[in-house]
Amino acid sequence: YQTDVWIEDISAKKFTQLTDFDGLDSWPMWSRDGDIYFVSDRDGGGLTNLWRISESGGKAEKVTLFKSGDVRFPSISSDGRTIVFEHDFGIWKLDTASKKVTPIHLDINAETEENDTEMRAFNSEADDYDLAPNSRRIVLSVHGEIFTVPVEEGDVRQITDSSARDRAVNYSPDGKWLAFISDRSGREELYVGAIDGSGEAQKLTDIDALKLGYNWSPDSKDIAFTASDSKLRKVNVAGKQIVELDSSRYGNISTPEWSPDGKWLAYSKADASRTTDVYLLAASGEDKQAHKITFDSYDERSPRFAPDGRKLFFVRSETTGGGGGGGFGNASVQIHSVGLERLERDPDDPEERPEADSLQPPAPEGGEGAGAPRRPMNRPPHETKVDWAGMKHRTRQVTRMPFPISNFTIAPDSRTIVFVTSEPSATAPTPVIYSIQEDGKRLTRITAGGPPQAEGEGGGGFGFGGGISDLTISRDGRTLFFKEREGIYSVPLGTGAATAGATATAAVGRGGAGGGGGEGARRRISFNVRVKINRPAEWAEMFGDAWRTMKYRFYDPAMHGMDWDAAKAKYEPLVQDIGDRQELLNIINEMIGELNASHTGAAPPPGGRAAGGVSTGHLGIELEPDPAAGRYRVAYVYEDGPADKDWVKVKVGDYLIAIGGKQLKAGDEYWQLLNDRLNRKVEVTFNSKPSDEGAWKTRIETINTNVYSNLRYERWVKERRQKVAELSQGRVGYIHIRAMDQPSLRKFEKEIREFRNKDAMIIDERWNGGGNIEQELLGILVQREYQIWQPRGTEASGRPFAGYFGPKVVLQNWRSASNAEMFPAGFRALGLGKVVGTPTMGAVIGTGSYSLIDGSTVRTPGVGVYLADPKKTNMENYGVQPDLRVDNSPEDNLAGRDRQLESAVDELLKQLGAAKRNIASKEQ
Repeated sequence: YQTDVWIEDISAKKFTQLTDFDGLDSWPMWSRDGDIYFVSDRDGGGLTNLWRISESGGKAEKVTLFKSGDVRFPSISSDGRTIVFEHDFGIWKLDTASKKVTPIHLDINAETEENDTEMRAFNSEADDYDLAPNSRRIVLSVHGEIFTVPVEEGDVRQITDSSARDRAVNYSPDGKWLAFISDRSGREELYVGAIDGSGEAQKLTDIDALKLGYNWSPDSKDIAFTASDSKLRKVNVAGKQIVELDSSRYGNISTPEWSPDGKWLAYSKADASRTTDVYLLAASGEDKQAHKITFDSYDERSPRFAPDGRKLFFVRSETTGGGGGGGFGNASVQIHSVGLERLERDPDDPEERPEADSLQPPAPEGGEGAGAPRRPMNRPPHETKVDWAGMKHRTRQVTRMPFPISNFTIAPDSRTIVFVTSEPSATAPTPVIYSIQEDGKRLTRITAGGPPQAEGEGGGGFGFGGGISDLTISRDGRTLFFKEREGIYSVPLGTGAATAGATATAAVGRGGAGGGGGEGARRRISFNVRVKINRPAEWAEMFGDAWRTMKYRFYDPAMHGMDWDAAKAKYEPLVQDIGDRQELLNIINEMIGELNASHTGAAPPPGGRAAGGVSTGHLGIELEPDPAAGRYRVAYVYEDGPADKDWVKVKVGDYLIAIGGKQLKAGDEYWQLLNDRLNRKVEVTFNSKPSDEGAWKTRIETINTNVYSNLRYERWVKERRQKVAELSQGRVGYIHIRAMDQPSLRKFEKEIREFRNKDAMIIDERWNGGGNIEQELLGILVQREYQIWQPRGTEASGRPFAGYFGPKVVLQNWRSASNAEMFPAGFRALGLGKVVGTPTMGAVIGTGSYSLIDGSTVRTPGVGVYLADPKKTNMENYGVQPDLRVDNSPEDNLAGRDRQLESAVDELLKQLGAAKRNIASKEQ
């Protein structure tokens, strides 16, 4: 943020701005001699030092002269002679008279009560897993180590034991080997080892890029994999020869899928339009021609071969925006299939269907792989013969679900598809597993996931089916395995309730088309493992992992001009001196801070409410003390809040007498009576006078802080809309965009229709932290009125109905961030109107998140955004400048005045003059 130093005269409620710098002026400290010391990076390079300025203003003077390492957390002594501060991970002091700075040497000899090494138990929790070919064991990674556990009975076996992070483990199809990704060499590489952990795992790759996804070939001889350098490769396991198969100029390639005969690879990648398509490529590597097999403008991804090799299934995302399906547009995400061979029969004619293949025999006794082939014994895989002509006509939609499909798999019979979607619940969508036939019939509800996690319980809830992943079906087709959060589950297939009817259109809600009830009983795979954790070694691994993920994922390969190797060399030695995880994260954040980029930072794993914390309920009213009466008086009743009910009978001006039977006086901390109550409803006593006589009691259902904040927000919007109507005599409409998300988009679409006949419009996006809907917003606003629609006997209306055609302005401020900066920049670039307010935050990067071994996260901005000007101006650290700069001063805020809003109204009235819009409708 850009911050400046101000002085407030508390009694007079007047404010004086001392500094005005487009950077950081912070941590002001008042000395006894009338000087104000503060931290600033005003001499360039982003480096902070101590500065001082007179309380009466004037030119600021640099006090400390550090050439490297920031000054942070300063504190001035009461006599003003000494300032103590942090600099370059040390404690320093400044003599304000001589300007001399000296380090403070602290020798603290302390020994922690905890051992550096602990044995941590994990009860049925895993980061990822794979099912053995014989379906009797599961291999999984837990906190960076690999184990195999029995599905039913047997021993737990530890495969790896080191301070490296081993993850993404998979059995070879013949069951003899385990492949996994590990950073044991100091860089993520692909390894393969024996299923019993014997011998040393062999490193298969040596490529300077993150390994994103991989799959074994059906004969267990090769592994195809993708990496962060946007290339698709395969490696021969025995000889370790690597062949580059394909590359992408527009982002990473998806995890490749092998055809059952091992001759083809299917994967998806984006093109210049930023939409993804599915491709087929000969796995031999001799023919480098990739064949696109999807032919429309939607996103197609997640290809899966049917086990018989005759069809390829994939997911198509038909979305209204977001740029290549990456945004928040209204999406229909459904499963489709494409026949790879020329059809000799009508697939919709039941009389023409071939008889079902017999179930594969159970695997014989033995290890995970011995005698347990991927297909029936003595039966070679069907050769996948691709007929390129007419492939588009052989593409058909399989599912028609009301909510998006998140992942799917195909049963061994090649006709049953099992997938995850969602059903609405009270708090968030609940993931549900269904099966369906390839012809789109016999939709069957298999099982549902657990309820969405509450906020603070391990990272919040999940979206469309996001709580269930890694669907795997046993080789006999009878059991489905899946992962939900940290648990691995199994559920019988074929026991769910089928829909009544032949189509695959599901009703919304539990017990709808899924049949309601009758679903299979899911079972959690139970195991207990213990992982030896050496904290110093783990912290060193986490530091390296964080450094690597930024190296390979940061949007600018030049790292904003930072020598990233030098940054590692600078900060890595500090890791050996840390005492806990937070200190590690502080060091990581200091290193990442060298990039001078937004949307970054390392954070600890999400957790519940801190010990000793309380939850305060709210009554849906605002109170103010009435000193003369000695009571609290109701100053505001929130519309649609819990007190805005007929039976509550409270109004502005009434007095609050008691909460829960406890009398209250003005000045009492009344909110303490609303902390952690056993019941949500509380007895409240009101009166129209400040006494008990004539008082009435009522019960109010308290609301949490989030609901209370929403009520406050709606009040803020209502007051501004009323102010705009007052200043413009009803000519100007007002819309506020709270966030760049789907609910805000739907509200915007609704209000554009509601206010479309206003002469002019203010679109306010102040305090908007971003998201990804600017394309949809601009797509609405860029429309022009092209016709008048007037049925007989009615008033006329302009077309399109969902557009707005009058003059408009956008309001922005310093808290308009990310996508809320792309919107006003696009608004101006498209010539839609003027922008009013202050410069935006200058934080425009598309970001993601990466989890470290202990669940801590590192934000990973991977997408840059640039203006479409000759210089291709980077919007990161740019800040969109307004056409009309207007600040709301502290005095304005205290007085409840919105000067920016007033200026927007004035600007639109100037543009309107006395003219009305050229529209037949006279509705206002």
